[in-house]
This record gives sequence, structure tokens and C-alpha cells, in this order.
Amino acid sequence: MRLIGLTDLHNRIINFDKLLRYKPDAILISGDFTKCSFAKSANQNDSFEVITEQDTRIIDFLENLNNKIKVFIIPGNWENLDTIQKMNESGLNIDEKLVKFHDTIFIGLGGSNKTPICSPNEYSEDEIYERFIKILKNEKTDVKNNFILLSHVPPKDTMADRCEAGHVGSSAVRKIIEEFKPVLCACGHVHESRSIDKIGNTLIVNPSSTGFFIYDTKTKNLEIHDL
Repeated sequence: MRLIGLTDLHNRIINFDKLLRYKPDAILISGDFTKCSFAKSANQNDSFEVITEQDTRIIDFLENLNNKIKVFIIPGNWENLDTIQKMNESGLNIDEKLVKFHDTIFIGLGGSNKTPICSPNEYSEDEIYERFIKILKNEKTDVKNNFILLSHVPPKDTMADRCEAGHVGSSAVRKIIEEFKPVLCACGHVHESRSIDKIGNTLIVNPSSTGFFIYDTKTKNLEIHDL
């Protein structure tokens, strides 16, 4: 099965025709559909206010695309409750869910760990880990070495989570990978860290907002291409 993965679209218009030429069996999107920007606060010289634009037209497009090609999405840290509800209504959101497609198990883990910006969809590290464990308890499925993790935030201390502030990924996501050993972790969140890395035998891919990845579930071949 051929998978194509994207992340951090932030209301941008993407040429999906280019992606479909690769004839994917499924498209994975690791969150942050919402556009966000920063404006200097009028009240304090050194502070900024966050401006978000929750445009859900891309969700409508993906819902129609899902009639031809399977689409799995999760929310990022910038999605608010209204946008997440729209994602749920589309039937595409696999956040906190386990789904099977073509004999492959996918588990979705949206949102991010805590950030200095206090974006709408953040969790403590304990909450991230507990959310994942809750999925397994509900499904009662042995997933070790046999699933793909669709996560917005990358695992900590990898090539996928590096920025000027250091390694800002999730220690909980890393713990999940080390304990349950997914074959692939598709993530995003950190735009500066377009990369392919590994934790043990688990492939980690962050295509960033500038690229997309192609993954073959049979050969385990993984590549990042420019959008």
C-alpha cells in the first residue's frame, strides 16, 4: 500500500492533483489546518497576540476526496473546538481512534504538548500518554510492532523536533514509540525539522509544511518530496 502524508497546511491551497499522480491508497494529514499569525500587542511593548483563521473549506474538500481515496486526518495544536467538531462530522478524524485499512492499523494522536504560546489544543505529557493508552484499552488490540502512528507533535530528541529553542517534541510520544514500536510515526508541528529519522526500528517522518512523504508499507521505502 502506498501512503502520502502532509502536515501543517495552515489554510494554504495545495496542489492535490500533483499528489494523486503518485496513485496513493491513502492520504494522511498530521494536523494544523488552521492559519495562525502573531501581531504585536498594543498594550505591552514586548508581548504578542495570536490571530487564528479557522477556515474549514479544506475539510470539505478532503471529505469529497475521501470518496475516491481514503483520507485520515488529526487536529494539530491550532485547531479549536469548532474546527475539531467539523473534522469529526467529516468522518475523517482519527484522533484518539484505532482504525484498520488494507490490513494496516492506524492510530491517531492529535494536538501537541505544552507550548509557550498556549495554543487551543495542547496537553501535558501525561495526558498525551494516557490518551494513547485509552485507545488501546477501548480497542483491546495488540498493536506492538504492527501499526502506524499519526501524531501531530514529533517525538522528543529526534531530527523531527529541532528548532531554535532546542528539541521541542513530546517525551510522551517518544515513550509510546519506544514501548509499542510502530512501524512508522508520521508527524509535523515543527516546521524547521523536515526530516526522516528512526527510533529503534520505527521510522519517523516530518515532511514539514514544505513537503510531503511517500511510504510503501511493503518495502518500507520512505521519501520526502517538495510540495
